[in-house]
Amino acid sequence: MRLNKITVLGAGVWGSVIARHIAGLGFNAVLWEYSRELAEAIAKSGGAHPNIPDFKFPPEIKITGSVEEAVKDTDLLVFVISSKAVRGFCRQIKPLLAGRVIPVISASKGLEDKTFKTLCEIIEEELPQLKDMAFAFSGPSFALEVARNLPTKIKLAGHNPEVLRELKKTLSKAPIILETSSDRRGAEYGGAIKNVIAIGCGILDGIGDGANTKAALLTAAMEEMNAIMLSQGCTTKSVYSISGLGDAILTGMSAISRNRRLGEKLGQGKTLEDAKREVGTIAEGANSVQSVCDLIAQNGLDCPVITAIWQIVVKEQKPRVLMQALGF
Repeated sequence: MRLNKITVLGAGVWGSVIARHIAGLGFNAVLWEYSRELAEAIAKSGGAHPNIPDFKFPPEIKITGSVEEAVKDTDLLVFVISSKAVRGFCRQIKPLLAGRVIPVISASKGLEDKTFKTLCEIIEEELPQLKDMAFAFSGPSFALEVARNLPTKIKLAGHNPEVLRELKKTLSKAPIILETSSDRRGAEYGGAIKNVIAIGCGILDGIGDGANTKAALLTAAMEEMNAIMLSQGCTTKSVYSISGLGDAILTGMSAISRNRRLGEKLGQGKTLEDAKREVGTIAEGANSVQSVCDLIAQNGLDCPVITAIWQIVVKEQKPRVLMQALGF
């Protein structure tokens, strides 16, 4: 597999950090961003990112707002856009790819409403020539830490073992070290469900409960995650891997987690719209919570903690219902 041009889709914080990592590996890195305001802010600042302190894009990274320019002749696509935008974007680029077969990495996290399909499944459905060429990229990875070259481990999961090995060999270098897995569904479900759990941790912070209570929530929620993921053909090994438990600990315990901060504001009694506005950037758990609870209902599972988080986020119930679900 020969890689020259690698395109990262989305110049948010994580997408920008990934693009810089790719450029540092010596590839022709292209970063596509739909927001003209963000692209112009980066250009006017000489390559600084408005949301990443002390960050600078190397001059060899090409930043573009043109989908055609981004996709043309690329050897690898990295999705770092909102989970809700993935299907529509695939339809947009389908004629541009013109049947070409290239690997695609999904660094976005979430499940599609009603279908419960993962993002890699959506990519392969909309771009059928990419069957078994979509790979999940998931793990404990705060972009602001990686931007400072602090190390992290990420799971790269997919169904093509040869391409998986090549991608790991090519892209794994400090600060981003890759582990591989054939349980792609497990990596993606873990990445979606842990964001919901992180909102629950934040709700406890907003209420004012302590670390003891949060430990109880994490323990109970991981048991529920295991039940949900097993019902979808995932492995328990994935549940307690870096893309499951590892990511849940990071996003649930850290002050900088967007999902945890969203939950904290809900725990303080704010509405979902106010909480979203104050957090500012996308908290994917708010997009995933309905799908996760629909999955619980469809499979007849008993998941009181995650259901309580859904009641607070979607049904605007009082934050204390989460404490009741935990038996307090």
